[in-house]
Amino acid sequence: METFAAVFDVVYQLFDNIGFLILAASGLVIIFGMMGVINMAHGELMMIGAYITAFSYHAGIPAPIAIIFAGIGAGLVGMILERLVIRHFYKQLLSSLVVTWGISLLLSQGFLIIFGPSILNVPTPFGNFPIGEQTFGIYRLVLFAVAIAMVASVWAIFTYTKFGTRARATMENPDMANALGVNTGNIYALTFGLGCAMGGIAGGMFALTATISPFFGINYTPLAFITVVTGGSANAISGLISSALSLAGIQTGINNLVNVYIGYVAMIGAAFVILLILPKGISDYIERRKIRVRKVTNK
Repeated sequence: METFAAVFDVVYQLFDNIGFLILAASGLVIIFGMMGVINMAHGELMMIGAYITAFSYHAGIPAPIAIIFAGIGAGLVGMILERLVIRHFYKQLLSSLVVTWGISLLLSQGFLIIFGPSILNVPTPFGNFPIGEQTFGIYRLVLFAVAIAMVASVWAIFTYTKFGTRARATMENPDMANALGVNTGNIYALTFGLGCAMGGIAGGMFALTATISPFFGINYTPLAFITVVTGGSANAISGLISSALSLAGIQTGINNLVNVYIGYVAMIGAAFVILLILPKGISDYIERRKIRVRKVTNK
């Protein structure tokens, strides 16, 4: 039983780390990975989702519905920002970085002025289960399941729906898409809003595990960017999954061999090494390997 508990502990940590990275980066993989916008306000949109979840929960709304409200609220805020600001800075990476960084400061400082520095909490549901002498939180497994479900939903939306087809066409060649009758302005707004909504849902999920304050998002933006950039944009979904698996695997292994702090540093270092070897990200390497296999097969 002790051996099984030790093995399960490592697997549990791996699932927890994978779920954390995927949830943190799930919205950004659309906004940065597909749209090419460096959204430095990603963490603040997660913060908005966390606040909506907390206020809704304390108003008597069940946590799952509160998290859905968080996604809707963050998505609406994102669409407003896209209409007013973001749409003027497409294809301008440095400009979008500066502008969204300014938005992040306005949002965090605005929430600080309105709500003060007080910290909110939402209780973590579902409780724990024991294995041997150790106990494990059920909600951490729920986070992992939700992360996988969100990735699958994004893949399905952009693969099988008319919106997804139009969105991919707009991101690849907006002029051609517009000439074919696609309202590219609405597509940009809806796509950006979808990315923000996913960020809001992630913030709502994390709100049940962390304290909520105006600086809630600072903890998530760097890791989200590292995960998305390491994954690359050749295939945003496969890049996100492969990046999360690689970085979480390294972090989990070093956590158990040394300690949590060194594990975090090792994960960041691994991302740097991966980008030195694969400057366009893991997904670019995967796509190139697929092309080579097809050529060999066709011969």
